[in-house]
Amino acid sequence: MASFDFGVHYSCQSPTEDWKTLYPETVEQAQTAESLGYSSFSVAEHHFFEDGWVPAPSVMLGAIAGATERAKVGTNVTILPLHNPISVAERAAVLDLLTGGNFRLGVSIGWQDHEFEAFGIDKRERVRRLEEGVELVRKLLTERSVTYDGEFHSVEDMTVTPRPVQDAIPIWIGGMADPAIRRAAGLGDVWSISPFESPEELRDRRETYTDALEKYGRTFDEVHVPLRREAYVAEDDETAWEEVGEALLREHAEVYGDIEGTDAMETGEDALESLREHAEDRFLVGSPDTVIGQLERFHDAIEMDEVLVRTHFPGLEMEHAEKALRIMAEDVMPHFE
Repeated sequence: MASFDFGVHYSCQSPTEDWKTLYPETVEQAQTAESLGYSSFSVAEHHFFEDGWVPAPSVMLGAIAGATERAKVGTNVTILPLHNPISVAERAAVLDLLTGGNFRLGVSIGWQDHEFEAFGIDKRERVRRLEEGVELVRKLLTERSVTYDGEFHSVEDMTVTPRPVQDAIPIWIGGMADPAIRRAAGLGDVWSISPFESPEELRDRRETYTDALEKYGRTFDEVHVPLRREAYVAEDDETAWEEVGEALLREHAEVYGDIEGTDAMETGEDALESLREHAEDRFLVGSPDTVIGQLERFHDAIEMDEVLVRTHFPGLEMEHAEKALRIMAEDVMPHFE
């Protein structure tokens, strides 16, 4: 029988701009989630979204680390080309200390034009900046007296202090396209899988990842395989969609539409049904039995050993998101222990 850990992913979006309520509630919910058996928490990075997606994930993770006892925390993901690798390494070291060696650093190249424009970074440089950034961050976290001369960043005899707890903080690299997956195999410790692929698509991408790992002397069986999914569990399928449908629709038609192919989704009365059809083999939405079946299909495809679920979406009340986490903990998670 499939067995894997469960964690929670947060984005902290509020269309009503009630962030002063949402952020403390998120930290409180993380405490509750840990008590329910969720063992990890991750936060992604975005900037200048109207509903306020977390722009400073390391700060949010510091709060979650302080509120939980044993949980792993991680950026999933930081947009590395926007940042100085020295600052990224320093923040990673501090978070590793706060969690007793339970920090994971997830990075990606990013895709939103307005973020690169605001930070004054040429988007055409993003792959080179990511590759150089990962190399320098890893050196700074694992070595002392680092000297490095790159295209974008150079350091001489630099030692980052304080030193992290882990000898090597695991670096997750996100990506959907084949070049990004091969990059994750070569540069990263872990491939951070996007929340959009169907099991069939994941089988194909697993083959790409496995082939790339072998070129670097590694195997699929030896790497950590996390799967992030949009999720919402309720008493039955209809209740789940009634409670979360509108919030999911807003997120996937507006935020992810250009990369997920949902920007042209039908509008009006048919919009929710269009999303439901799209989500059927991509998200974890429905009754406990439905979600168990969905997770089994994903495990058959990718053999993940951790699932990170996001149950709070813009416009959804936190009490609904927490209810979904509770039902999942009580009626879904025991099936995969």
